[in-house]
Amino acid sequence: MKFKVSQIPGPTAPSGRLFTEKEQRKFIALALTFLVISGVMVWGIVTSGSEPQKPAEGEQASAQAESTLATPQFRTDELRQLVRDGTREERADIEPPALAIALADARLYNWVHYDAMGGRELDASVSAELLAAPDASRGKILRLRGLVEEIVGYEESPNLPAHFRGRLKLDDGTPVFATFQTCVDYEFGAGDYVQVDGMFVKVLGREVAGTWLEAPLIVGPRAQKSYPKMGQVTSLEKKDLDQNFGILDQLASAERIEFWRVVSYTRDVDMTKLDWRSAPLLDKDTMGRLSSDPESFLGVPVRIPPCRVQDMWPQLQGENPARVAKLTEGWLGASEWLRTPNPVIQFATLVPVPDYKIGSEVTARGFFVHMREYEAVGGKRKAPVFVLAGMDPYETPKDGVFSRVLGIVSVSLLALVGLFWMLLRRDGAKSRELDEELKRRRRERRTKATANA
Repeated sequence: MKFKVSQIPGPTAPSGRLFTEKEQRKFIALALTFLVISGVMVWGIVTSGSEPQKPAEGEQASAQAESTLATPQFRTDELRQLVRDGTREERADIEPPALAIALADARLYNWVHYDAMGGRELDASVSAELLAAPDASRGKILRLRGLVEEIVGYEESPNLPAHFRGRLKLDDGTPVFATFQTCVDYEFGAGDYVQVDGMFVKVLGREVAGTWLEAPLIVGPRAQKSYPKMGQVTSLEKKDLDQNFGILDQLASAERIEFWRVVSYTRDVDMTKLDWRSAPLLDKDTMGRLSSDPESFLGVPVRIPPCRVQDMWPQLQGENPARVAKLTEGWLGASEWLRTPNPVIQFATLVPVPDYKIGSEVTARGFFVHMREYEAVGGKRKAPVFVLAGMDPYETPKDGVFSRVLGIVSVSLLALVGLFWMLLRRDGAKSRELDEELKRRRRERRTKATANA
């Protein structure tokens, strides 16, 4: 009897693989995901503490737009036709039509126009230029600061508005005549120190104490209180400061002569030559001592620890004895100050810091000047005011523990990937061996079946 070999396939033998194809794809996807996450974390650590962000293009365009300033146009040609100062007799007189034009045009001027209109500070050398060639300088903007020696008020007339005429002596002793319409804050008298911005009109002559005096006549819109020039400040000691300067009061920093002495000191002395390493660090303990005994910190260099910029802005300054036009002002806060009486400090500095912004991490060094009161959540609080001599960017140190953990995880990942690769290779080799063995057995069975048939 002959038997036919069944053509029905038998059960498929197990593949013998350690992982199915679906499981292998999952492992590969998990490994790739872990690699991407690790790469992002490493990139974040490497790039953290990079240079501060610069203003966006829109902000730069806005700042440039704000810097565009329309300046008034003076009737200089008319002044040249009306004014005469070629002889002594002509210099002894003020032509009413010319004065009326000058007073009217001066009302269009504001102190913000000073730089845009090429303003100059009046001193002995500039005065000599005006006296030597007055016609070439008519209508030029000049700034004068000086002591009022004589002042007379004139009531409104059909040809002229109410105004003041005065004689001043500048810081360097140069005499000058000034005419202006208003006095800021109050009317000035002899002995007051004032500041006047205005245009040069002519050389004016007057007899003063039996002596003929000739000086430039400056016509401006207003006079305001000013201060004699402080000059260079090359030393800063406690005796140079008011002993009550560190006590909390309501007087603003800009109203304190001592504040401007400290500002001048940071400007006139090379701050890099001071021994800042031995200066006290304003940690929480030092902040506590400062709060309880502010007087002991007057004139003492202080190091500001790593802190965060809470706010910062350029601030134009009013009249001051240091002759400083602008300061950078703001607030700094540090986590270690949070449990002290003074969680923040206010600062002012001459150092330009355009690359810093709110949130920037910095260290600083400077001088304590006084305590100020401010409104905060929960009521009034106080803050120390510092004049900073320098600010430096601070890069937060990388967390060593986190770096070690990341290193361990990375090594473990590499080991896992290597092990996974080895298992796949071993699984593939065993699978091939098993396939060969099954093929060999099938061939043997077929051979035997054929022989028996």
